[in-house]
Amino acid sequence: METYSESTRIVRQLSDFYEEDNWVTENFKQKVLSISSGDALRNVNGHTHAIAALVAHMYTWRYFVLQKLTGNDSYDIKDNSEDDWPIVEDWHKLTQEFDDCHQALIKAIRSFPADRLDDIVPLRRYTFSYLINGILEHDFYHSGQIGSILAEINRQSS
Repeated sequence: METYSESTRIVRQLSDFYEEDNWVTENFKQKVLSISSGDALRNVNGHTHAIAALVAHMYTWRYFVLQKLTGNDSYDIKDNSEDDWPIVEDWHKLTQEFDDCHQALIKAIRSFPADRLDDIVPLRRYTFSYLINGILEHDFYHSGQIGSILAEINRQSS
């Protein structure tokens, strides 16, 4: 059996989540980034956020992880701030930024020194290992919310 480093495992899982096969559902690119701007920006009864707002929120935290992994120690986001939940006006631009950030995040995780995974993230109380594992959990959590919104949009369209 092949042994993987923690970083290699997370890169594989992020890639599976984003653009490969994963055991939970279709990948994020197929499921979300290919939907129309109208559906992405639509507010659906029973849901606090539109799909675009959730994707922007996911992007924001992926960008946070990228900044921390690449040495931007002063970069920060406050929970429930405008930075945490940015307003989306251009769905196409957001999907491109998400894709660019995904590629950069994969590269940053691969380049991050394994001996620093247990170091504390600047301005936080947790380790880099916790951070990179957390972004994957965060992605799946919000992907589930997006799936619920998409199901309602599809139900309304039927």
